[in-house]
Amino acid sequence: MTTTSKPPSRKRVRVKSPEPSKVARRHGWARARMGVFNLSAIILGFYALFPVIWILITSLKPQAQLTTQPVTLIPTSVTLGSYRTALSQAPFGRYYFNSLLVTVSSTIFSLILGTFAGYALARLRFRFKRLILMIILAFSFLPPITLVVPLFNLFRHFNLLNTYWALIIPYTFLTLPICVWLMNAYLQDLPKELEEAAMVDGLTTFGAFFRIILRVSVPGVVTTGLIIFATNWNEFLLALTFMTNNQMRTLPVGIALYPGQYTFPWGIISAATVLALVPVALGVSVFQRRLISGLTLGAVK
Repeated sequence: MTTTSKPPSRKRVRVKSPEPSKVARRHGWARARMGVFNLSAIILGFYALFPVIWILITSLKPQAQLTTQPVTLIPTSVTLGSYRTALSQAPFGRYYFNSLLVTVSSTIFSLILGTFAGYALARLRFRFKRLILMIILAFSFLPPITLVVPLFNLFRHFNLLNTYWALIIPYTFLTLPICVWLMNAYLQDLPKELEEAAMVDGLTTFGAFFRIILRVSVPGVVTTGLIIFATNWNEFLLALTFMTNNQMRTLPVGIALYPGQYTFPWGIISAATVLALVPVALGVSVFQRRLISGLTLGAVK
């Protein structure tokens, strides 16, 4: 006669649900934090965009409303006269061409050198790597005004004043440290298995760099390129010192030297400034996705 044993009875464990008041309080704090965050973002966005909005409004005001008291935010009438004057009073097209040529050339040169240097510092093993990075970073803190006199004497000796190379050379090497640091940080976050898999397939180190690493590094290259482009586009001191010929001036210098007979030409300068903002704004809007991807890489592991 067989006896069957009953399975041990399992006690049901009741999980206490949180009290409704605590849940409501927790959701309330979450909504309050999100509200504070959104309000802070709106305030910071308005703080950053207000100068641009003010310049745009000033460029559309008639000349008579620029000096009226009290100052009016919204003009009673809109005119494009300041834009027509800005384009006709000075060789604005020449200024634009000079800035584009110098800025694009120096950005490309800086990206080429900085990408190679950043890859070497991120992947190769050699002594004093951290010391080299610190030295490169130290050069980025060097104020450009300390280089004006020696560079001016050097360029005068080689007859480079009032030439494009007088700005391309210093722009390239002044932005090179930040380019090396940004590309080094970006490439360090890429897995080494990418190169190892490429070498297993028969590629050399240079082949893996050009065919694999550069393709996946496009967001980092775009982000670094936009930062360098904006830095060189807005540079004023070196352009003012090395370009004394009116036909060789860049946009920041040309806009600052717009002549005014009796009053300061706020409307003309504002119109020229709005036109000068177009390349940077266009680049950010076109490469917005890659810019955000490059800035946020490595933020979440």
